[in-house]
Amino acid sequence: MKYLFKSKKLDTTFKAMYIGIFVILIIMPFIIYIAEKEIVPFIILELLFGSILFILFLANYYFRIIIDENYLIIKIIFVFFKADISKITKIRKGETMWSGFHKYGTTTKGLIIFTKYKDDLYITPENEEDFLKKVLEINPNIIIEKI
Repeated sequence: MKYLFKSKKLDTTFKAMYIGIFVILIIMPFIIYIAEKEIVPFIILELLFGSILFILFLANYYFRIIIDENYLIIKIIFVFFKADISKITKIRKGETMWSGFHKYGTTTKGLIIFTKYKDDLYITPENEEDFLKKVLEINPNIIIEKI
């Protein structure tokens, strides 16, 4: 059976980070254009930075957390992370986005998933309780910690 979980909507911290990145990536080519007076580097940089911004925004719409059979899958257009749920040892609730090795969250409060292989995963499922319930059905030995 396959279960699909959306990530929480961007919170103010992530929105501020996106706006900051957007401003920097838009202004930087203008500064280079003013200094160099060359249009070609300006166009190349604007296309490159525009592509990066497009991918960032696209990732927010196609980000999915999937439980498929015995696997936890993080998918943004294609699979970025896959873990066997039977190898999960602990899930910590209420963790910040600065925790974890693999960061695929869209808010500052989420879940850190610990596995036997030390692959910490940070995610922010929209409905944490349903997510935890499904994971615990597959592996009831998982320890749930609240911060």
